[in-house]
Amino acid sequence: MVYEKVNEFVITAGISRSTLYRFYKKNQEFWQETKLKNSKRLVPSTHAKYFDSEALFDELKTAQLENKSLRNLITCLADKDTLPRTFWDMDWSFFIMVAYQAERNKKSCFRLMHQLNEELTEKYGDDTKIRMFFTTEPFTNRKGYHNHFTLYIENKKLEPQACNDIKKFFEYDRIDITAYDMFKAGLFYMAKEGLQGDDWDILKN
Repeated sequence: MVYEKVNEFVITAGISRSTLYRFYKKNQEFWQETKLKNSKRLVPSTHAKYFDSEALFDELKTAQLENKSLRNLITCLADKDTLPRTFWDMDWSFFIMVAYQAERNKKSCFRLMHQLNEELTEKYGDDTKIRMFFTTEPFTNRKGYHNHFTLYIENKKLEPQACNDIKKFFEYDRIDITAYDMFKAGLFYMAKEGLQGDDWDILKN
């Protein structure tokens, strides 16, 4: 944690010393995060955000979105007899979205997902377990479909290389790869329209 002297901190935060000490008097838990060094009070530089209304608003907005996501997740988990709930109990490595440059239909997206799985299995299948769950959805702002999928690669050492292969596979498309977070309702979001026909599949080696 980075600390500043009080005289430096009040300039950084754009406040007076009296404002700073009133804040700590009302919020003793933050006062506990300050420290004395050579008889001088040092303040964590991160405390400056508590005097910045825009930073606080952004933090509040993020917290509200996270709370909403958790509420949605809890609601979804309450129904134990669904495929998404079954998939949620499984291990996953990545959550991935692919927005195709070309205008693809459901069958084309379905074939591409299977082709990607075959290539990953052929290259890494002897060294690790691989599992993929994908759904196909229409764009809301243009014609055509895109894919969301979760991917599990048991051998973590292979993850960076596999991600590079996926990016290369979709080199002409927009792709977003993030670490899978079980505390977000990503799997349930993927299945929000139901799982039917060519809309989805789960693949493994």
